[in-house]
Amino acid sequence: MMLMFGSLILPGQTLEAHVFSAFYIFNIATGMLITLKKTQFFRLVAVLLGCSLVLAFLDTPIFPTIDPLVPQIAIYFAFHAVVAIVLIDEMLVTQEENYRVVLGVLSGYISIGMVSFFLFILIEHMHPGSFKGLPIENIETRSQEEALMYAAFITLMTIGYGDIVPLTPIARKAAMIVGLAGQFYMVVLTAIIVGKFLKFRQPRKKD
Repeated sequence: MMLMFGSLILPGQTLEAHVFSAFYIFNIATGMLITLKKTQFFRLVAVLLGCSLVLAFLDTPIFPTIDPLVPQIAIYFAFHAVVAIVLIDEMLVTQEENYRVVLGVLSGYISIGMVSFFLFILIEHMHPGSFKGLPIENIETRSQEEALMYAAFITLMTIGYGDIVPLTPIARKAAMIVGLAGQFYMVVLTAIIVGKFLKFRQPRKKD
């Protein structure tokens, strides 16, 4: 939540230059805790983060022909995809009937939004100019990243203001997938989880 709305609390370059990275590290730590009970997923996440650290300390890029950030972005995309899968699975099998279910549903939706964000930013780095309406890239303010996060969540919610538009075929296909994922989550998964919640809330009939 702080990654999405932190600029409202700390406007300007303060957030992007100093706090954004701290929020994201906290987000990664939370993702690790979420997958802790799922041994296979936890190992996969640990391997992904290990690869990310190795890439960060390498002086020469492994793939010289592509943007050096692409492998890192691909790892973050895979990491959030794993976290989203674990969260959704937990919500589908849970037997609880308290506020944690609601928070879990919200967390799952936000996780899908983060997957969409990294998908969009991966496409933009691999095919520059895939999205129309993005601000000029600024390393200090991370303005393009913030714009792509906005575009990802707006697409996920199928609002579509039209200020940021996919131009290339791969960007348009990604926007379609994100929109379908958002609708599927809201209509199908949320309905299943809410139905289970209401079922457990109903008083049992006495014989």
